[in-house]
Amino acid sequence: MVLVVDTGVDDALALIVAARHPGLELNGVVCTAGNVSLQRALANTVHVLGVLGVDVPVAAGADRRIDGLPFAVRAVHGPDGLAGLAPPEPDLPDRWPPPGAVASREVVTVSLGPLTSLVGLLTGRIVASYSRPGETNHDLDPVAARTIAASGRAVDHVDAGHDGMSAEVAGPLSRVDDPLCRLTGGLLAHQAGRGAGLGDATAVLRVAEPELDPARHTRRVVSLVLGED
Repeated sequence: MVLVVDTGVDDALALIVAARHPGLELNGVVCTAGNVSLQRALANTVHVLGVLGVDVPVAAGADRRIDGLPFAVRAVHGPDGLAGLAPPEPDLPDRWPPPGAVASREVVTVSLGPLTSLVGLLTGRIVASYSRPGETNHDLDPVAARTIAASGRAVDHVDAGHDGMSAEVAGPLSRVDDPLCRLTGGLLAHQAGRGAGLGDATAVLRVAEPELDPARHTRRVVSLVLGED
């Protein structure tokens, strides 16, 4: 799969699931503005992939809506988009490959942000979260969502609803002195603290294991990070 992300807390967790799940193969990432700015999404994505030790292509997608307006500011992921867990501004390249250099008809594109970066992009199957009318990723850029719908491209909507998040489930992570465990534990604590679930990480889990009981989703993330599969 290729992930399209606006990497805040839940998309960071989604990257972790996509990279660690034995049933998934992460081929690349397209970053877009949405929850955070494009530059912050790129920085957060590179940081998470670095902690994971995963080397896949990262492309820069849209920095604003298809109608030219900026995306609405959302503060639920903290000032750095990673609940205060992002490092200082990294030294990022001035130029990034375009989305077309990463996505293709041969892989599934899983969109976890606004659909802007997919307009005009040649892809195979598209799976999208929170992308129905009235949901966050649709409403971040409704023109892009309508444009893709009008083009006749099939979009499979995957629900990323409440998943039985429990802060206690993440306890084993706190007992392991490892950068990935610390990052994942902090991200889960942030979501639990604001009464939210795994969000887009749930969507990726549902792609990988559609029959998995939602009440076990958080526990599944912890087991993937601990290598217990």
